[in-house]
Amino acid sequence: MDSSAIEIKNLNVGYNTETDFSLIIKNFNLSIKKGEIFGIAGESGSGKSTLAQAIYRSVKYPGEIESGEVIFKDKDIMKMEANDLRKIRATLFSFIPQAAMNALNPVRKIRYQFYDLLIAHGILPEKNNDKISAVLKMVRLNESVLDNYPHELSGGMRQRTVIAMSILLNPEVVILDEPTTGLDVLVEHEILKDLKNIQRKYGITMIFITHDLAILYEISDRIAMIYAGEIVEFGARDDMLENSTHPYNFLLLKNIPRIGVKMDNIIKLKGNPSNFKENFPGCQFYERCPFSKGECSEKHPDLREYSNEHYYRCIRFPEWKQNV
Repeated sequence: MDSSAIEIKNLNVGYNTETDFSLIIKNFNLSIKKGEIFGIAGESGSGKSTLAQAIYRSVKYPGEIESGEVIFKDKDIMKMEANDLRKIRATLFSFIPQAAMNALNPVRKIRYQFYDLLIAHGILPEKNNDKISAVLKMVRLNESVLDNYPHELSGGMRQRTVIAMSILLNPEVVILDEPTTGLDVLVEHEILKDLKNIQRKYGITMIFITHDLAILYEISDRIAMIYAGEIVEFGARDDMLENSTHPYNFLLLKNIPRIGVKMDNIIKLKGNPSNFKENFPGCQFYERCPFSKGECSEKHPDLREYSNEHYYRCIRFPEWKQNV
């Protein structure tokens, strides 16, 4: 029995510029298991949101999916006709964007936005009011929100509304692209708790994308660390946390502020991931890595297995870690 919910094979995604095509996601391969929360992490500019949109096949111009496959229920999403794609969205496969207002109609009451979703899939809304009430209850919202416009709700309430809409039709896979961005810490914590409870109760496969490692290591079962559009390390959460094999993951974890820990003696991560060089033959992290040597600039590292289902992309491991 196949345990994979999503298979991503040789995916290449980029953006058209005035003079060229810039490749952002490069020959990306990943298998996501059924019923897990799979975390995808990396700094802003590392390609996380582009990857999320590509998996959902919602990349818009100037973005372009150049090649690759995304296999879901034995079908390649990249080759689906538009009508077939619409049928599986929200019913089998749903997407929660970075900002709730991007998913809500600002001039339509919440009730009718739920109705619109049902009607789009040939379902009579009047016979599903109980179902709408049930999903609102799951995210701890009162039914009174149905008579509000989006701007009348707080940021947290809007985000909960979008989550409720995304699970209304019982999807098997939900992609969450920075779902708690801009929310205060307490609201963020409550929403994360709700998401995990929903996922565990219904066995939904979640692909959770964020730049916040503290969130990711709290909620995920497995994690992939993305840098310059490719995986540099992935594995089970505890392995990634306790046995970093790539300097990028190691440095990001070290730079998470901790109560009672001084930051003075911690190796700082300098620069940003958007300055990658497209045709660079070596490791894209080379110029930012405090452990790099000349050889790192000459050969692009392959993804290697460290232990059971724990992989890394670094030619200097384990040597670099012996000096930390």
